[in-house]
Amino acid sequence: MTIALGRIVLGTVQFDRGRFQLLRGIRYALGVGIPLFVGIATGYTIEGIAISGGATMIGLTDSGVPYRGRVRAMLIASAAAAVSTFVGEVTGSYDVLAVALLGLWSFGAGMFIALGVPTYFVALMAPLSMVLVASYPADALHSAERAGLVFVGGLVQIALVLVIWRMHARLPERAAVARLYRAMAVWITDTRDADRRAPVRAAFDAARETLDLAEGRLAPPSPAGETFRTLVDEADRTYLDLVALRNARAQLEARDPVAVEALAPARAAAAGALAAVADALESGRWRGDTNTLRARLDTAVGALRDERERQRADREMALGNELGALLKRVASVRAELRAAVDIALSWQGEGSPPEDLVRRRRPRRTELLTRGARPILRANLTLRSSAFRHAVRLGITVAAGAALYRALDLPHGYWVPLTVLFILRPDFGSTFTRGLQRCMGTVAGVVLATLLAAAFHPGPYALAFLCTVFAVGIFAFLLANYALFTASVSAFIVFLVAFGGIPEYKAALSRLIASLIGAALTLGIYALWPTWERSTLPETTAELIEGDRAFLSALLACWLDPGSPREELSRARARARVARTNTEAAVQRALGEPARNRMGFGAAQATGVVASLRRFADGCLALEAYLEDAESSAPPEARALAEQLDSALAELAGAAREHRAPASLPPLRETQQALSTRVGATAPLADETDRIVNSVLVAADVLSRPEASRDQAAAAAPGPSPATA
Repeated sequence: MTIALGRIVLGTVQFDRGRFQLLRGIRYALGVGIPLFVGIATGYTIEGIAISGGATMIGLTDSGVPYRGRVRAMLIASAAAAVSTFVGEVTGSYDVLAVALLGLWSFGAGMFIALGVPTYFVALMAPLSMVLVASYPADALHSAERAGLVFVGGLVQIALVLVIWRMHARLPERAAVARLYRAMAVWITDTRDADRRAPVRAAFDAARETLDLAEGRLAPPSPAGETFRTLVDEADRTYLDLVALRNARAQLEARDPVAVEALAPARAAAAGALAAVADALESGRWRGDTNTLRARLDTAVGALRDERERQRADREMALGNELGALLKRVASVRAELRAAVDIALSWQGEGSPPEDLVRRRRPRRTELLTRGARPILRANLTLRSSAFRHAVRLGITVAAGAALYRALDLPHGYWVPLTVLFILRPDFGSTFTRGLQRCMGTVAGVVLATLLAAAFHPGPYALAFLCTVFAVGIFAFLLANYALFTASVSAFIVFLVAFGGIPEYKAALSRLIASLIGAALTLGIYALWPTWERSTLPETTAELIEGDRAFLSALLACWLDPGSPREELSRARARARVARTNTEAAVQRALGEPARNRMGFGAAQATGVVASLRRFADGCLALEAYLEDAESSAPPEARALAEQLDSALAELAGAAREHRAPASLPPLRETQQALSTRVGATAPLADETDRIVNSVLVAADVLSRPEASRDQAAAAAPGPSPATA
């Protein structure tokens, strides 16, 4: 419990500087402030407030995805907010109907968590809008007018996005691909444990997702979109080769440190080229020394070639041959990075790229299409789904909050259900962290707004200015720190409500009480019916094992038959990468929960499995890199090992899912040793399958142990993942 509480407090005070977005805050604050000033100047203050309120809500749905998808999401959110405004005002005077509809609206929004957090934020605009207007019921005509004004507020924010789109048509895609190259540059210069690859895996996922969101997976690719994909493909191939080189370096280190040093120029040259490409995409201009970059890549190849010849001259033929194989990898890295440098030199992500840079136009395949929203939502309509449980919990809690404030006739009581919508999340850690942050932010925002109001007695224009200033904080702090975001929201609402002539201190106190009631209600109901991440860890871990199993199966199939198609291999690798990211995020969420039962499958075992399967992934990636060198089918021992590994991983997945120790595994070590004897211990197929077999045996050992202590789990936990943000 102490560890869980510590994580909650740490999450409350943590400020993510990388996600503080001042320019974004200023941009969207303009969409909030301009309607207020125009409304005051023209005598249509109420209309200006309605438009400003719509602009505030719709601005919160900007998830930073490519502009085409961003505009579509914001347009949907605007329509949902407008419809909910109309329904909320028309039904606001009927308590039972209003509460029932709000609960239904909240349940529907909660289901969209199954489609991802950005989609969930868009869906939340519907119940948020209904909550805000339900206390101000009106007839159908006036409700329709205000709904239209809310929609106009959304269009104002969309117009600002369109302006930025016009100025920086490919900014999200450039940023995503640049982060990928930057992450690889940092990783290749880090000589510590290979487990530091988590940021690289996350960057690959983010880059591909961004490109898919930009144009879709089935739409005909634009020249710019295809060139971005080419850059990601070059990074992918480079990554495979670098993993192979890193694994080989670890093997050589104990045998010949001098030979290992011959790989150092390759590492430094690769890092420099990767960083130069990232810088070009980030800044929009090429600032690297092209000749120097190319010369360093050539020098790296030359250094390894010289070392190979030295070993052969000293009659160290085995080591010389091994360095010869590595030389092919370094030469491949040189070719891939030179191609990436050539693209970044001629095109930094703006406008249309030169035609000759796009060398690989691939047809879109319908089987790559992500499952549609409707099947996913239908599949989650079961109590076994955490999304469904969250939706039910959200609907019940919001309805209870609305019924409570209406029954008690609380002033500004709509902040009770509003607080529920803001802080309730599917997992324990996020809900309780947000609850604490909400309380802190509410107190800070209310006190600050009250002091400013008491000191300056602001008039209409001053109120509009203060609303605009705090709107900057709303959008700038949204992803950096929830307490500061909440403080900005609190102050913004206090000043916005002050346009109606309500005394500032009274509005502040009422909202503070309602928010605290909402937070207490949320945490109380969550405590009564929690969703424990550790209860889903067995299934999540099993999915990771099955994803790696499918990847290895597709990989070894290519080794057994080098001429077989490799499309399934790439898809299996991508699915395994996503499964690994999801499992790491699930472990982090589980570690934020209080320990209820120290026996059985839990975070410590999941952490051990993830750690062992990282080494498994290293071996698979290296094997894929060496696949191009396979000239003939692998020997029969390889087929036997492939079948045994597939059987062993199936057993491990079943053991994780069923909370039991694995049954006896096939003789993996003996079969691998037979393969090693057949092809040679230093052959890539033998070397990397040794790593793979070892990681499978370690994972089996982890699953055979009882749950370790929470302290051990916390100490061994992987670093934070973007999936938890």
